[in-house]
Amino acid sequence: MSLLTSVRAEKVRAVDLGGKPGGVWWLSPLGLIGLIALPTTWLSLAIADERYRALWKTPKSIDLEWTLWFTLGLLLFMGGALLPQLRGVRHVPQWPGLSTGDVRVLERSATVLFRLTIVGYVAFLVAGARAGLDPVLLFNSLVNQELYGLGIRDQLGTVPGVTTMTQFGVAFVVVTGVLMIVNGRQRRYVRRIAIVFLLALVRAFFVTERLALLELIVPLLVLGVAGMSRTTRGARRASFLPLVLLPVVVLIFAAFEYSRSWVFYKAQGGQSFPTFIVERFAGYYVTAYNNGAIRLLHGEDAGLPYDLWSAFWTAPGIGNLDLFERLTGVDADASYTMSLTQFGNPEFNNYGGVASPFVDLGIMGGLLFFLLAGMLSGVLYRSLREARIWGLLLYPLFVLTMMEIPRYFYIGQGRATPGLLALVVVALLVNRSRRRRTGAQV
Repeated sequence: MSLLTSVRAEKVRAVDLGGKPGGVWWLSPLGLIGLIALPTTWLSLAIADERYRALWKTPKSIDLEWTLWFTLGLLLFMGGALLPQLRGVRHVPQWPGLSTGDVRVLERSATVLFRLTIVGYVAFLVAGARAGLDPVLLFNSLVNQELYGLGIRDQLGTVPGVTTMTQFGVAFVVVTGVLMIVNGRQRRYVRRIAIVFLLALVRAFFVTERLALLELIVPLLVLGVAGMSRTTRGARRASFLPLVLLPVVVLIFAAFEYSRSWVFYKAQGGQSFPTFIVERFAGYYVTAYNNGAIRLLHGEDAGLPYDLWSAFWTAPGIGNLDLFERLTGVDADASYTMSLTQFGNPEFNNYGGVASPFVDLGIMGGLLFFLLAGMLSGVLYRSLREARIWGLLLYPLFVLTMMEIPRYFYIGQGRATPGLLALVVVALLVNRSRRRRTGAQV
């Protein structure tokens, strides 16, 4: 049997659906930035100073000059992302075209990642027991939807290097999402995903960490939409999903915000719950740009990039040594808190991901960063559409980063590191397995 025949025989059975997987307009870097980051950039400028003060208790610092620089950076990102698409996308008849050997590696990886994630949540449970968290208090807060002022996050704490393992759930969801495209919604996939989602939901509620749920939903959604777009009909349906997703996102936000802050603010009177939710939802995005301007105008110049590399500076060991402060003489977190206290509102503390490249690298460095980051995103998007393992595994995290960049630079944070590193390792294992199989057949 020839090498070509052997490789073809190893392919997972699939039907040529004739579409362009992943080719849904809003799933591309251009669509995501154009749909979310660009409009919110100008929304932050359009709102008057008195509305900032009335709605979010902060003076308005964002101005036309910085809005234009932010816009230019985002346009360069979009231009960089467009470059890899110019020569067209290779058609993959049996997308995602994974072999049985690839699937075996992904199956084993998903199992390991699931177990690591569970270990992380067990560590949280042990930390809660050691901290003496009262189960009755937790139950009452759930029934009464009252979390404001309980400080469960501070009481719970963490077990360094162990509770962080909950973040392997991001990689688990991505790998399992790819398997579901290949093998369908098998019971073991659905059962494991349901367990991880339930644990993340509990964490999101009691620890007021909505991102724990969002970073599972978005990657799974990306892969689901990519799978839908294998057919013309599926791609057409997927193209209208933002009309459904925006109300759903606001409703989920409202559900968590009810227990997180509405119960407290309701006692202050003066507005309805829907009005409160719309203003607060907009506030998380608008004030992030304003906070970015505050940092650019009033923050200390540390001389070294912090935001874009915060995963490094806060890593176990390095963070304990306060290495950034030792090298620069600036406590980045304390400096930011002081700037917010003086010129903003510490309650809305998203630092503004669009501003981060300019804060860390200056104007020219920030613009160059946006161009290169856009090119990398475009390469990964093309890889997703062409069923390359790097695009299948990594692009979902880049989508989450692009969606959240008005508020913060997700993929540069420490919480993204375990999932990102795990997915890189899985991609390397898949490629190594392919080389071994090819070498054996030759």
